[in-house]
Amino acid sequence: MVEMTNFSSETTLATLVTDRPGRSRVLESLGLDYCCKGGQSLESACAKSGKDLTEVLERLAAFDLKDDVTDEPDFGAMGLTELVDHIESTHHAYIKAELEPLSQLIEKVARVHGANYPWMAEVRKLAFKLFSEIAHHLVKEERVLFPMIRELDAAKALPQSHCSGVNAPIAVMEMEHDSAGEVLAKLRELTSDYTMPKGGCNSFRAMMNRLEAFEYDLHRHIHKENSLLHPKTLAAAEALD
Repeated sequence: MVEMTNFSSETTLATLVTDRPGRSRVLESLGLDYCCKGGQSLESACAKSGKDLTEVLERLAAFDLKDDVTDEPDFGAMGLTELVDHIESTHHAYIKAELEPLSQLIEKVARVHGANYPWMAEVRKLAFKLFSEIAHHLVKEERVLFPMIRELDAAKALPQSHCSGVNAPIAVMEMEHDSAGEVLAKLRELTSDYTMPKGGCNSFRAMMNRLEAFEYDLHRHIHKENSLLHPKTLAAAEALD
């Protein structure tokens, strides 16, 4: 049996997911942004999105009380290097493997069904913009920020290479996260929550499913960086300064 609920209407969305990663599924189904806007309290997020707070609390409590819930590892307890390694091996690896086949699938659906579903042209445009920006984002993380974090984690004093601090690269990464979150929201709106349209083929269905899976993975990815990795890194740098 899992623990009883340990949250309230004042708990932030990011904390909800940090404490129990599986809650992300509940928040995803409700359209509540726990990654880019994870600092919002549950009450505030519900008020802004028009969700019934009592119903949301009940759904989260029901999730927590399930006997068969299998949660992911405690990411909040991971050290900096362990968390960076996890993000790279899990989320970066997923993105790198998925970008080309998903791009090809979107291209195919836009070409074959674009005349019947004009909104597919905008889906294609936004998705390709997102994919290009994410690819560059990963390079910056893997070549600049993540090596700095690993070095910081192993240091007894603030490394010389950190003279300009980690604040600036982290600020850039979070700005790019916000941009990605906005594009994801637009894609979800254009596709009517990734709903399969009438007359769509198997490729159309596969595209919708994979776009939604991509969105979910990116939300989890951003949450782990914005709410866990970045605050831990800034705290570690301050402790060594």
